[in-house]
Parts: sequence; structure tokens; C-alpha cells
Amino acid sequence: MKNFFSKRIQVQIALLLCCCSAFCISCTTHKYIKTAKAYFNAYTVENKSKYMAADYRSYFLGKQGEGSDKQSALQSFQQWDAPLHPDIKILQSHFEGNEGAFQINEQNDFSKLINFPGWKATTHVKFNADGLITEMIYIPDSTNPDYKQWLRPAIDWLQKQKPGDLNQVYKNGKLVQNETTAKQWVELLKAWKKYDAQMK
Repeated sequence: MKNFFSKRIQVQIALLLCCCSAFCISCTTHKYIKTAKAYFNAYTVENKSKYMAADYRSYFLGKQGEGSDKQSALQSFQQWDAPLHPDIKILQSHFEGNEGAFQINEQNDFSKLINFPGWKATTHVKFNADGLITEMIYIPDSTNPDYKQWLRPAIDWLQKQKPGDLNQVYKNGKLVQNETTAKQWVELLKAWKKYDAQMK
């Protein structure tokens, strides 16, 4: 009888430990998701850097070469994404230990003004013991549509109404991407949207 109760207590303790372990894993995963969401949607260098480890590295398409270090990644971010205020939704996430795979949909001020549905991608994110991001691999979805289809009406209008301004931000069918042109694009697209709304 004594052995029965002893075994029963051991089973209960084992179950309790399993539950506690699962709870801890769930809490850690929740913290990772919260950090990733804040990192994705930060729109100042100061805020974004708070979620990046000192040895941070980022890669595009796959982990090839040395990637970009923290300083280079932040400089690139400031040149386009930051002034356009990223709005990134996490559609799905999957974790194995301290590594997460996120299915995301990315929007910003530019895409919203042309009614583009956004860019889907998979991002693989690795976290260190402090919960900071040490590595990110960005892989665009191959099914993403070409945003230029949505931009075309604005381009047509701008070529007629503001050709000089358009030439500063759009050359040879490509966006001129830097901090200044990002802000110019927003103003030009707002002007086009205002005109478009008046015509409807």
C-alpha cells in the first residue's frame, strides 16, 4: 500500500514538473514573439536597436556570406524602412528552442497609399540567452505580386502633374530609395490620393 502511494506521488510530481516545464517554455516563446513583433514594427533606429544583440547578423534569402552586422543593418533600415513606418503582421510562428520561424505580411506608408496588399515573407529569428535577436534571415514569398501594378496609376498622374518631383524619386522604372525620397514619396502619393478621391 505504501509503495502504491509512493508511486502515485512520484507520478503526480512528474506531471507537475512537466506542466511547469511546458508553462516555462510557453512563457519564453511568448516573450520571443513579443520581442520579434516589437523589432519588426520599430520605426526608429533607437527602438529597433534595443531588440538586437551586439553580435546581430541579418541575411537575405539564406544564410550566405557574412551577412550584415548590427550597425550596417540599422543604417540600411534608416535609409528606407524607418521613415515609411513598417506595419508588419505575424501570420504564423513556429519555434524550436530559441529559434523561431515567422510568416509575416509587411506593409508601410508607401504600400498603404497605393493600396498594395503587402509583401509576404518568412523570417527565421534566433534569440540569445537575454532574449535579444542575434540572427535574422529574411526570405520573400515567391508568390508576392509586383507592387508596380498598384503604383502605375500614381506614376501616370505624377508624370503629368509633377514630373520634376517624380524624377527625383523614380528613375528608369525604379524607386530611388533613401531617407529623403521615402518622405517625398509619401507626400507625392498623398497628393495623388487627394486628386483621385476628388475624381470619384
